[in-house]
Amino acid sequence: MELVLERWPSRILAVAVASAATAALSLQLWKHLEAGVLMQEGTVASLQQAERLEPENAELYWRQGLQELYTESNSPAASIISFERATQLDPKTGIYWTDLAQARESSGDARGAAEDLARARAAEPRTPAILWQAMSFALRNNQSQEALAFGRDLLAAAPPYASRVLPQLVEVADLSSLIQGVLPADQNVLDVTVSFMCNSGDLSAAPVLWDRVLSTGQPPSPFYLRYLLDTLIRQGNGELAATVWKDSAKRNWIDVDPADAELGLYNGDFRRPTQGFGFDWLVLPQQEASVWVSDEGPQAAEACLCVDFSDRARADFSNVVHPVVVEPGQSYLLTAKLRVRHVATRTGAFLTVSGLGVSGQATARTDSVVGSTGWEDVSTGFAAGPATRVAQVAFVRPGVGAEEPPASGQMCIAEVGWKRLSADTAKPAPVAARRRVR
Repeated sequence: MELVLERWPSRILAVAVASAATAALSLQLWKHLEAGVLMQEGTVASLQQAERLEPENAELYWRQGLQELYTESNSPAASIISFERATQLDPKTGIYWTDLAQARESSGDARGAAEDLARARAAEPRTPAILWQAMSFALRNNQSQEALAFGRDLLAAAPPYASRVLPQLVEVADLSSLIQGVLPADQNVLDVTVSFMCNSGDLSAAPVLWDRVLSTGQPPSPFYLRYLLDTLIRQGNGELAATVWKDSAKRNWIDVDPADAELGLYNGDFRRPTQGFGFDWLVLPQQEASVWVSDEGPQAAEACLCVDFSDRARADFSNVVHPVVVEPGQSYLLTAKLRVRHVATRTGAFLTVSGLGVSGQATARTDSVVGSTGWEDVSTGFAAGPATRVAQVAFVRPGVGAEEPPASGQMCIAEVGWKRLSADTAKPAPVAARRRVR
């Protein structure tokens, strides 16, 4: 439809109407802009001024409630009035309800706070911040089952909350129960659980965690899988550590051949790249030594592991280690070939076997090799104590005192073997005859 304004009065009326509409829009725009400036100022007084300009703006009342609740004035009663107005204007924004709940709880009205939190969840059922508030409220009010339910919903919606949720929920439930009934099968959650468990030093829930890993097929990330395995080994939990090692190899979670993972001592011939964790060779850094794998073993092109010491080396060295699983009361035989070059210390180089995670376990050692030699056979027997389930082989060269020459030179090992002895052969194994310095 086309409006034709042929007469001056009609034209004047149209201009007046347009001007009035423009003025109204300009006024509304000015009010909105001015309210925004006052809201940014953020004081109770400025927010009250903004509310007079925009009385239907729920955010202004919510911000005023925050100021009244958390500033020095700390007036829960005043903040409740402001938050209530915000929820009346916008009942679908969950955070308005959670802050109203906080204000009511601060004023001693736990029942009203619970009702407000229920309204918040109804408005936004899967918002993590709201579920976190509901869980925290339940914990503060000794509602353990409700807290566990909210924690389950929170982690299902937002797994990254695990690092905050787990320390809270272990106060009301044991870790095994949380793993089975609350924690989702999520890699981030598994990582946090491994870290929490290992850092606490309490691995009693580790079997439950590993069962959950296998049932879901979702492992922890490589770093935390290694952390779990190494912590089990350090604590001497040989049975579970071996299970984690072998299961991970079968599922290609670690770069270990499943058949080789069944060996008593993995990678004793150094043909595979060392993993640096689990039941493989671990090299602990030391400034005075460098460790490397060479092809100068006893046979042509055979691999061996060598340690070169600087010409100023004096510290003890026992930084090449390899854990092995043992059975309590069982005897074993460690064999190896050892070569040294220019190792002129009195003690020379040798291998030891000691228990992990136990006290009172006697340490076994091979005979020392000193000076410069060809490849020599060395061996020692090891009898696991009644509580020993993990032993550790170490390649050792003790240090020297300040009055002695530096402990420089090179030592190498090859063809490391580990054998379980039967009952009729479980006698102290002979060690290689002591070598003369050459």
